[in-house]
Amino acid sequence: MKILFINLPYHGHFMPTIGLVRELIKQGCAVTYLMPFDWKEHVYESGADFAGYENHRKLSEQIKNAYAAADRVAKDYDMIVYEQFFFLGKHLVEKHGKPAVRIFPAPATNGKLMKEYICAGGALGIFKHKWICKLWTKDIAKGIPMKTDCWLDEIVQNPPALNLVYTLKEYQPYAEDFPEEQYKFLGASVYDRKEQNIDFKKTNLPVIYISLGTIVKGAVSFFEKCIEAFRNEQVDVIMSVGKGFPIHKLKNIPKNYRIYNEVPQLSVLKQADIFVTHGGMNSVSEALVHGVPMVVIPFMSEQPTNARRIEELGLGKKLDYSTINSESLKTTVLSVMKDEGILANVSRIQRKMLDAPGNRGGAAMIIDFYEKVSR
Repeated sequence: MKILFINLPYHGHFMPTIGLVRELIKQGCAVTYLMPFDWKEHVYESGADFAGYENHRKLSEQIKNAYAAADRVAKDYDMIVYEQFFFLGKHLVEKHGKPAVRIFPAPATNGKLMKEYICAGGALGIFKHKWICKLWTKDIAKGIPMKTDCWLDEIVQNPPALNLVYTLKEYQPYAEDFPEEQYKFLGASVYDRKEQNIDFKKTNLPVIYISLGTIVKGAVSFFEKCIEAFRNEQVDVIMSVGKGFPIHKLKNIPKNYRIYNEVPQLSVLKQADIFVTHGGMNSVSEALVHGVPMVVIPFMSEQPTNARRIEELGLGKKLDYSTINSESLKTTVLSVMKDEGILANVSRIQRKMLDAPGNRGGAAMIIDFYEKVSR
């Protein structure tokens, strides 16, 4: 079976799919991954063949370019797999008469969840005005018939027959809205990755891992609060401050701290006793796979929803970035580390994550689905 995989140039949308592509190739499929030309090396990591389109700083242009490239080659493939934000995927597969599978690197979205993401701000914030969403959609989908006139509605209201979701159904918000025959929950995407080494050797002390993803407003002040929080505690702290962050601006760093611009997150999580995170879906999933409780400090998009789910499921606690201080951070982190109920819940979810279908199961589902629709 020849599969065309279509995605947009965002690490959080692309990275979970590498393991799935590898499994499809192991199971005898020929996979071509369509991504911007400057992502070629990332695609080669998965073992897939590469097909490219021009990248652009605007999401609208990325979608247009991806569609034009996919439209030219779709006839040569047996099946098309596309990530949820490539909302023209459903039309593309219907135009070419191909079976399709859609990938959700985060929880599957319905109208309620999409509204939460939009209200949380970030890149989707502009679409809180329906008329903007419709105009934006019309510009991208010129002459392309869709079920709806809004790209976010298209994602929610026009699903393909098979959707693979990278989380547990227990974690999925509004899980009752996603029928089991159409939405399959894979758990986390776990696969071997190339990671750089760091000069950290674990001691007998608990390890606190702090990472808020990309640099955020007021980051110097926040990291200074982190340094003060655990300066005199019997813990080791690994802090990832983001690419390009000027570490030299942080003064009087205690001996129990190791501060880096980037760290090999999976390797660190294997040693960590708690994770202070912004609550991006990849980070949440990786923490749960490694059995690490969380203190979530959300900012935008899906992060506030993830923070809420972490508290609802008893997997950690959330803090408000705008009011946090070193004392509240210390108190919360140390209390979560000692909370037997939270630790038991994390252990239970970890077992479920490890028992979930994962990438191997997802690949088998794709192949089985293709065989069924091809009969």
